[in-house]
Amino acid sequence: MTEKNPNPPSLIGKRALVTGAARGIGARTAEMLVREGAQVALHARRRDQLDDIAERLHALGSEAVCVSGDLTEAKSIAKFCAQAIGELGGIDIVINNAGVAAHGAVVDLEEEEWNQVMDVNLKAPYLVTQHTLPTMIEQGTGGAFVFNASSSARMAQAERSVYNATKAGLVGFTRCLAEEVGPHGITANAVCAGWIATEMAVELHEQMAEESGVPFEQLYDEG
Repeated sequence: MTEKNPNPPSLIGKRALVTGAARGIGARTAEMLVREGAQVALHARRRDQLDDIAERLHALGSEAVCVSGDLTEAKSIAKFCAQAIGELGGIDIVINNAGVAAHGAVVDLEEEEWNQVMDVNLKAPYLVTQHTLPTMIEQGTGGAFVFNASSSARMAQAERSVYNATKAGLVGFTRCLAEEVGPHGITANAVCAGWIATEMAVELHEQMAEESGVPFEQLYDEG
């Protein structure tokens, strides 16, 4: 028997964009938004990656907008943001969830790897915000930006320099954005969660365990 929510949906009529919505936190966030009554645009690098979550949302009675684009390319970001806004008919909520992880000593990190993590985790949220904020302000009905940061933003961890730097930067960006958009009735918040056993997190820790010889369970506990 399905348990009924005693509270009515709180986001009826709201339109949301979720980046990195194919799996993990992004997919679950999209599902919760739909359960609360929002209309959702799902983003992933490739359109076919969204098939599973789109089907789940369909089962909940929602036809999601599906957009795709490379978060390391500015033109691609501009295009999928415009598509999402166009098909939703506006934008009220932006969930900057997409992210990638990397680990390695500073002396071993390749510049290409550093740039990719910076582009996806820090530059892309700025560009997504830049391409959605004008519409949100023009609507004049407020709105919300949520950034998936991490508890790593406040941690010093060996071989996590680039990932932690992007998350610390994302927190700083969010704080500044909040000051800018507050007068428009728009909020900006960063979520700094600890370890969550998403596919990406588990894959990264398994790789770290294999390379370091430290048991996966120990890395998991310290995550």
